Amino acid sequence: MLCLDFVATVAKRDMADRELLVTDDDLQTWFYAAGLPPALTPLAEDTLERARELREAINHLTRCRVDGHRPDPALIEVINRAARFGPPHPTLSTDGTTAIPSPAVPAENILAIIARDTIDLFSGEYRDRVRRCLGHDCSLYFVDRSRRGIRRWCSMAACGEKASSAAYRRRHREKVVQD
Repeated sequence: MLCLDFVATVAKRDMADRELLVTDDDLQTWFYAAGLPPALTPLAEDTLERARELREAINHLTRCRVDGHRPDPALIEVINRAARFGPPHPTLSTDGTTAIPSPAVPAENILAIIARDTIDLFSGEYRDRVRRCLGHDCSLYFVDRSRRGIRRWCSMAACGEKASSAAYRRRHREKVVQD
């Protein structure tokens, strides 16, 4: 989910808190990597600050949902305020068969996409499937779309494999000690 990927722009949250959106260029790069339209440059003076404010409001909402707490209404308003801007839109080419990506737009319009994704997630069918990865050094959130709804890791290839390998080594060590 786009909104959870945006929350992940603080790496190792609650462990080392490494900020990944340090400059305007970092924000533009994240927009590009996320498949979003580019923002008009130069960005408005407080755009990076508003992007971080939105990110932290989404993080708060996500954490509250996962932990079963009521979110702060002021932070919900941050998300709602960001969603008010019109998102950029693609256009249809003259041949009528090709979508032309949106040209650069104000950053507020791009942040609106993220805010609306948040609203869709937390008001939609997967709102009760938002999880925190159980990897010991992971801070990511994910949407559990597994059939039974018991997924524990952000990805089996990363955190799941580490946990499985650690459990195997533990079992193997215990077996060696017993022999």
